[in-house]
Amino acid sequence: MRKKYIHIMVGSVLFLLLTASFGWAAMGEVQNFTFHGIGPEDVLGSGENATPDGNPDASFSLNLSGIGGALSGISLQYEDGRSSWDTVAGNGIPGIKVTESGGKVIAESSGGMSLTPFLMGMGITLIVPDDGSIARGGKFTVTARFVDGSESHSTISVPGTAKAVSPAAGDVEIVYARMTGKGTRDLTGRNKRLRGDGTADYGMQVVLQGAGTLTGVTVRSIEGESAQWDTFTNSNSWLVAVMQSDKVLNKPDGSINIQLRGKSALDLLVTDNGAIANGKSRFEVSFTFSDGAVAARVVETEGASASEGTFSGSAVLSGSGTRDLVGNNEHRRGNGTNDWKVDLKVSTPGTLKGMKIENASGSAGHWDTIPGNGRWLIGVTEPNGTILNRSDGSVLISISRETELVLWIEDNGSLGDRDVVSHITLMYDDGRTLSREIVRRVGSDRPARGERQDGRREVRFSGPRRASSSDYVGARERIGPDGSFDWLFEFQITGKGQVKAIMVECIGTASGVWDTVPGNGNWALGVVLPGKGGKGLLNNYDGSVSFEVPPNHNLQLFMEDNGSLRQGASNFRISVTWSDGTVTTATS
Repeated sequence: MRKKYIHIMVGSVLFLLLTASFGWAAMGEVQNFTFHGIGPEDVLGSGENATPDGNPDASFSLNLSGIGGALSGISLQYEDGRSSWDTVAGNGIPGIKVTESGGKVIAESSGGMSLTPFLMGMGITLIVPDDGSIARGGKFTVTARFVDGSESHSTISVPGTAKAVSPAAGDVEIVYARMTGKGTRDLTGRNKRLRGDGTADYGMQVVLQGAGTLTGVTVRSIEGESAQWDTFTNSNSWLVAVMQSDKVLNKPDGSINIQLRGKSALDLLVTDNGAIANGKSRFEVSFTFSDGAVAARVVETEGASASEGTFSGSAVLSGSGTRDLVGNNEHRRGNGTNDWKVDLKVSTPGTLKGMKIENASGSAGHWDTIPGNGRWLIGVTEPNGTILNRSDGSVLISISRETELVLWIEDNGSLGDRDVVSHITLMYDDGRTLSREIVRRVGSDRPARGERQDGRREVRFSGPRRASSSDYVGARERIGPDGSFDWLFEFQITGKGQVKAIMVECIGTASGVWDTVPGNGNWALGVVLPGKGGKGLLNNYDGSVSFEVPPNHNLQLFMEDNGSLRQGASNFRISVTWSDGTVTTATS
């Protein structure tokens, strides 16, 4: 009986100590933070890749002291702020392999760290992939985070003597170099300053393999118009901005000093002097290293080798899902309508830095994870619902084995059309772009082209004709008068429901698409309830619509002429998308 009471008393004391620790400044304290060197072990790859990449990893250790608590995460940061590692999965920051002193793995570099309880302290070993900063030496700070939100930090100096002898720069190979066209970033101008000039830069993507210290980049034309850009401060050429994983690597004066190890993907941005846009010039990119070696390669034109094949796996469009993560824009937030779902399986290893879905035939459609390009966002989750997009919509996902992902996209009116063929393209950080056709396993209320919808919901129209005095829309996506009279269709809808979108398409030899979906690049379609007591324009300020039928069943559709209407275009298809996802279509 006495032994039983002792066990109860000891357990009670430990419980009080653990719960009391939540009130302290930190649940635990980092002590004895130590650097043990680089190599010879190689167990990790770059980023969050948990497979060897041929480069030795760095090893640190530390002790956690404290009466008791639970560890929730660890991060490591270099003094310049550019190099960091952590135990958060899917955030684009290189991972850490964490083990207890007994050898038990607490966290893999490719996955997150679960709560790890400790009592009276514990010893921990950290294995991290070196991006060159550890070999250079300097100050490194480790942060331990605890379940109550408290943190403990410790900083040490890694001596320069820990720096390994770098291979000769001549060992660095340019895997490929490719034009990527005009982008969305504005980092350069017609000078040497690292400052935008109000015009988006043109880009190139380059992948290098090997190790060395990169001290200069030069891009020059070798055919066509004369042009040259570089990173050298003593030249009169315009600046090349150098980026890696969305981080600008140039110093304030434009120069660079970059440690390369393994495979490195760089983005080069320049201000065009006209030689790129004219499409008649060819360019060469050259890289200068600290030992004087120079590696050069001709830059492939935009679109060359756009897709290098098919990724291993599958992509299935399964219809409207149960989540609302995205809308008709680039923002990672819902709009009140459930998204359409694509079930994706990928077995081709590597790190995904982006993906896009495009309609290859039928109605237009384009979604992606690339920030700032105006395309609607693809929401990416794990099967358990964990969102993998960063705050700007971009992704960085490590694929080391067959991986299942769920993609969520907003319907632009094309997803229910059985005539539409869509492809998904995966973009890897080493420059590979691999595609696959999306299999459709979804029913459709939209008829095949040329068919009429059943009598439950039906649309009829006549026209188009030139309006005598009405000016509701302008060119492209403009909602509002532009000083030119519109063209119009007389339009009737029968049935019941809420209309979410209307699209008018030229079919046959003429071309043109007008709709009420904002941000997709199609020209604006004004929807008007005419006559006495009519409400006029039903569009919202952004061009979208949402109205009930009835009473809004006799309508007029207004559009700006894109040139096809005045030339006598006579074959059209008009589609109505309802709130339940079905589509009603009529064709003239």
